[in-house]
Formats: sequence, structure tokens, C-alpha cells
Amino acid sequence: MTPIVFELYANLERLAGGSECRVETDADVATVGDALTLLARERPELAGSLERCACVSGDTIIRRADALPADRRIALLPPVAGG
Repeated sequence: MTPIVFELYANLERLAGGSECRVETDADVATVGDALTLLARERPELAGSLERCACVSGDTIIRRADALPADRRIALLPPVAGG
């Protein structure tokens, strides 16, 4: 099994209790959306926040329909509010 690694920021980091979350899977995970579905199932405390997050691979924003990055790492950036 090769893990999918999610880098977590802001409220996601607080909800998960850390800046990184690894999800082990034998299932066929083809897209970023598939990976997020798996993360929501494994870590339900994050599920409600995932819809609003931007997904990033390296320095590129990726869409949920995009193929899972080759390095199997996805950074999740929640929206920011401030003034």
C-alpha cells in the first residue's frame, strides 16, 4: 500500500491535530476527488470542510477531476477570511 499524504493548513490542521494526514489505501484512487472522498471517509471530522478547500500539488492548484499527483501528495488550503 502506498499512502496518499494530505498537507493540512489552518482549521484543517486544528481539526486533525496535526499538519499532515496519511491515508493508506488498496483501492484504485484515480483522481483528486477520489482521494478527498477517501479522506472524508477515514477522517470524518474533516469531511465538512473539504468541499471549500483548494487543492494544491507543488505550486499548482489542481481540480478534483484531475489525476492524483504522481507523488500522491495534496495540500489542502481552506478559504481565508479577514479584514
